[in-house]
Amino acid sequence: MTPRLPVSIDPYPDESIASMLRRLSTTTGIPVHSLYPSGVSGRLTDRQATVLGRTLGLSTRRLRTHTLRHRLPGRHGRKPASIELRRTDRTICSACGIGSLWSGLVWVSHCPSCHSLLNDGVTVDRAVHALEMQDAFLRSMRAPAIGFADRRLRLLRLLRLHVHLATGHVTTGARPAGSWQAPASIAGFAEHAWPASRTVQATRDLIGERTLTHLGETPAPEDDCPAARQALHDQLRGSRITEAAIPDYLHPRHRALDVDAAGEDLGHGIARALRREAIHASTGARPTLAQLDERYGDLRKRPMTATYVHHLGNTTAGLRILAREADRLAHAGIRDYRYRRAVLTTLHSAPTSTLAHTAVPRTPRNQRLAAAWIWLELTQGTLSLSPHHAGMRRDLRSFDQTLRGEDRLILIEYGHQHLGAVAADVARDAQQTLTRAARHADAG
Repeated sequence: MTPRLPVSIDPYPDESIASMLRRLSTTTGIPVHSLYPSGVSGRLTDRQATVLGRTLGLSTRRLRTHTLRHRLPGRHGRKPASIELRRTDRTICSACGIGSLWSGLVWVSHCPSCHSLLNDGVTVDRAVHALEMQDAFLRSMRAPAIGFADRRLRLLRLLRLHVHLATGHVTTGARPAGSWQAPASIAGFAEHAWPASRTVQATRDLIGERTLTHLGETPAPEDDCPAARQALHDQLRGSRITEAAIPDYLHPRHRALDVDAAGEDLGHGIARALRREAIHASTGARPTLAQLDERYGDLRKRPMTATYVHHLGNTTAGLRILAREADRLAHAGIRDYRYRRAVLTTLHSAPTSTLAHTAVPRTPRNQRLAAAWIWLELTQGTLSLSPHHAGMRRDLRSFDQTLRGEDRLILIEYGHQHLGAVAADVARDAQQTLTRAARHADAG
C-alpha cells in the first residue's frame, strides 16, 4: 500500500489532479512518476482514486470532483466527443502555475482564471476569438446554452478538418499526434473558425476555402465556371471516363486505408463530384443533389462531404482539381468500378486455401481482413461504404503492414478470379498495388 506522505495538497478551484501531483512533487522533491507511476487519465478506477487520494492527502470523494468526468455528465452537462479531449500532464498556466481541469478540453487555449495562454512554449497575441470560443463552450458544458448546440456541431466539423489538414497522415504518425491540440494551435484555429461558425454558410465557405487550398488550388473571387466545366467535360469524353469508371474514393495524397474520417469524407466528396460531371458530360443533363443522394447515398448526415461536393463542382478551382483526378484515372487505365463493387460486395471472407500461399496465418479474422483488403484495392473504395465493418480499420492497417509484396499479388489475383478479369487487368492492378505500397512505406 502507498504510504501517506507527511504533506498534503489543498486543491485550488478547478485544479486538475495532474497539476496537484506537480505541486506535490515540487514541495517534496519526489518526481511525479515516483509519486504516481501510472499517469492520470480522465477516468479513475476505485483503486486509482484510492492510491491518488493517499498520495495527495485527499478523500477519494473530493478527488473525483476534480475530474472532467465528474463535472460534465450531470443533468445539464454535455459529454464531449473524443476529439474534444486532450491530455493535461504538461498543460499549465505560465502565469498561475496551475493546471485547470478544464484544460482537458481542446477548446480551452487560455487559463480559465487569468486568461493567459496555457504554457506550451508558444505565445499568441490574437486571443479575442479564442477566449470568446472558450467562454461560450465552457458555458455550454456546464449548463444548457440556447442556440449553441448547432454552432458546436459546426465547430466540430471545422476542427476535424483542421486536424486532417494540420497532421497530414493522422493515422501513421508522420507528425506528433498531439501537435494540433496545443493551446497555441487551437487559438490560431479559433481566429477563423469561431467567426465562421456563426452561420451555416460561413462555415461551408471556410471549409471550401481551406480544402481547395489544401488540394493545391486558390479559390478566386470571380470564377469562370462554365469554361472550366466545359473543359472538364471535353476531357472526360476524350478519356472515355464514365460514371462507372470512377471509384468511391479519390484523394491525391493518401490511400483510403491511411486517412482519418475527414480525409475519407474528402476522398469520397471528390469522387462524387467527378461522377456528377461525368453524368453531365455523357447525358447533357446535370444531376441534382437529390438525384445524387438517391444514386450514391444520402448526405444529410454527412455535411462535410456535401460541402466538398458543392465547392468542387461550383468553383473553377474545384473543377481544376477534378480535372487532375480525371487525368490520374485515365493514366491508370479505365476500369469498371461499378461492376467490381457489385461482384466483391459478396466477398466477406477469403478462403484458407488462398491464405495458405501467403505468410498470413490462416485464421477467421485474417480471412475477413483479407476480403476487406481486396475490396479496398480493387474497388478503390472506402471502408465505410464497403460490405465490411468500418470498425476493423485499425486491424486492417496492421494487416496491410504485415503483407509482403508476394502476399499482395496473391490476394489481388484471388480478387480477380471473382471478377473474371483478363490477364492484363490482373497485371496492371498488381503493379499499381505494389507501387502504392512502396510509396506508402516511403512516406511512413
